[in-house]
Amino acid sequence: MQKSSRDILLEQYAKVDTNVKSERSRFTVIVIFCFILFGGLGVILKINNPPPVSLQDKLSKIKTSFVFEEKKQVQPQKEPVKPKVEEKKNKPVIKREPIDLTKTPPVEKKTEEKPPEEPPPPQDVPPKPVRKVYGLRKVYSTGIGTSGEAQDAIIGKLGNTINTEIDTFKATAEELRGRVVSVATVTSPPVRKVLVKPEYTKEMLDNRVEGVVKVKILIDTDGKVKKVIVLNDLGFGTKEKVYEACLKLLFEPAKINGEPVAVWESFNFRFEIQG
Repeated sequence: MQKSSRDILLEQYAKVDTNVKSERSRFTVIVIFCFILFGGLGVILKINNPPPVSLQDKLSKIKTSFVFEEKKQVQPQKEPVKPKVEEKKNKPVIKREPIDLTKTPPVEKKTEEKPPEEPPPPQDVPPKPVRKVYGLRKVYSTGIGTSGEAQDAIIGKLGNTINTEIDTFKATAEELRGRVVSVATVTSPPVRKVLVKPEYTKEMLDNRVEGVVKVKILIDTDGKVKKVIVLNDLGFGTKEKVYEACLKLLFEPAKINGEPVAVWESFNFRFEIQG
């Protein structure tokens, strides 16, 4: 029995309807799966989000280090002794005149010499007192014990006051225990016994200050630092921190044949931030 066109159309419509239902159910399953997947990722990210870190925690995690660099001593080279060459000088020819023995030489009259007058005794004049300088000061001239300009240098000495305004820098023999000599003439250079590192301030950490600060220090015969010249500045208080640390250093003094002497030494303080 042949199917009518109506039955054929109904069968085709039923097949199409079945395919559409299966496609719809598949699309619904995909949408539900994507919703569950992205929702789960959002929950995981929210759980694993770290809490905000405070400034104190950041500062505690920052590691700082200081490298104290010493300038190597250059041993002076002895110059070879050149042999002295004696030059032969031609002796001048002296013409001798004949002496007449018949003439008698004139007799010179002796005059009485007066003894020299004694100078008056010197009057005791008390020496003028020299004003001592203490504290921290700025200078705009050539630094002591250095060559070249030191216009930005802070020069200081170990004293009993801090931040005292002083118009000039004076150094007297009373401030030192021994004589100051060139470091090239010593037989044994100074040896560091106590190292004090400059501290990082909060302002230096916030600006991540790094670099090298060069200084010249005067080491006395007792091993203490009596004067400091800070030659450069990294800003944010590095110059003052290096100055304070230098005054706390302690050395075994330099010596010449076993005798302690005072010398100027150059040092570098390196500021580094690790972490």
